[in-house]
Amino acid sequence: MGLVIPDIANPMFGQIARGAAEVLEEAGYQLLVASHDARPERQSGQIRNLVAQRADGVILQPYSSRDEDVSLLTRAGIPFVLLARRHMEQLSDHVTIDLRGPLLEGLTHLAALGHRRIAITLLGGRPSTTAEERLAIYCSFMRERFGAVDEALILRMAHTDLDSGRAAVPALLAATPSAVIAANDILALGLRDGLQAAGRSVPQDLSLLALEDTFLSALPGIELTSPFLPKQEIGMAAARLILARIEVPDRPFETVVLPAPLVKRASTASVCAGG
Repeated sequence: MGLVIPDIANPMFGQIARGAAEVLEEAGYQLLVASHDARPERQSGQIRNLVAQRADGVILQPYSSRDEDVSLLTRAGIPFVLLARRHMEQLSDHVTIDLRGPLLEGLTHLAALGHRRIAITLLGGRPSTTAEERLAIYCSFMRERFGAVDEALILRMAHTDLDSGRAAVPALLAATPSAVIAANDILALGLRDGLQAAGRSVPQDLSLLALEDTFLSALPGIELTSPFLPKQEIGMAAARLILARIEVPDRPFETVVLPAPLVKRASTASVCAGG
């Protein structure tokens, strides 16, 4: 059984893999984990290898929501489950977290602290149903609460790693936000590092919130406001869907949406306390 993830260095995916392996090993399957590192050609090679090896199934968080690799799995008759972003053309089993709840809760939390200029980082440069859903939720909230959306506060990023966070700081500061919502906590840590290098501190100068967490979020000195993601449950749910698809190939496609309640920590503060 194959698991193809975006970034093996992100501890979130290690926990997802652990959950999937637990379920699959109990069913007699071994899990092979590969990381495409947000490189479409690398993902294509990994999927082709899994097809050539006649993998029993594949769990995939795809590079984009239009990947041809998904259709390749369909043509090969290999059961698969998509994580996070859906495919825009190919129906499939799908496991995701509640996108609307945590983002709305985060926006409401920041607005209650007095923030009006709230920036958001979104995956850009490739189709992503997750990014587009988050954008729609963000724009709707900002229009309803503040009457308008400032496009300068929407930062599209090709990658969501530490270096990308650091590199995004000049554009972020140019938009003059008092708070920013990062796509995940690895990106948030990069933003934090870049802000500190620019002489800004969190949350005194700018409140920081992430939409996907790892164990790093709660560490002293980081204390990042973020939703609690049931990471092992994501992997376990995907594994169960794969096993169900193997057992009944023509069963209706299923989407599992897991809750992700916001955990408020020290990285967010009222505008009067800083930014």
